[in-house]
Amino acid sequence: MRPAPVAWLDGTPLIAAGRLEGAWQHAIHTYKYRGRPQLAAALAGSLERAVRAAGVRPAGLTFIPLHPARQRARGFNQAERLAQCLAPRLGLPLFAGLARCRDTPPQVGLDEAERHRNVAGAFRWVAPGPPPPGLALVDDVCTTGATLTAAAQAVADAGGSIGAFLVLAVAQTLPALAVT
Repeated sequence: MRPAPVAWLDGTPLIAAGRLEGAWQHAIHTYKYRGRPQLAAALAGSLERAVRAAGVRPAGLTFIPLHPARQRARGFNQAERLAQCLAPRLGLPLFAGLARCRDTPPQVGLDEAERHRNVAGAFRWVAPGPPPPGLALVDDVCTTGATLTAAAQAVADAGGSIGAFLVLAVAQTLPALAVT
């Protein structure tokens, strides 16, 4: 696995365990698309190491939710499983307050502008209380950042904030990201 440097997405650090390529890409796709939820623990170990190396200490974790119909079809939410494995490793609370309020088509095959339109307004915070400031938002892959920024907006609209984005892999061609 080739490491990915810490990048910045809308002023927020984006921490990835590696780049979306080769065996790492195959492992993530096997986890996500071939119904292997048990791989979450092994994959989360690489993300834990990346978070510790970056020196980020969020207030807690939350994750990108799937629409209930997609979750039923897949059988699990890959971002939720990762967050469930990662939270105890980092000694952080897990907040399951984000919901996907609109069933969006898959992002695969969409260009950057289409991806942003597709997920705009697709998330909302539904937990009884407001989200805390400084949460880390967990997902499996960041391609353009559209999903992450849309979910972060929902957290902000509810009075919280996202202090870091945590992903297993980052795509090779991330538009408009500042890499440090």
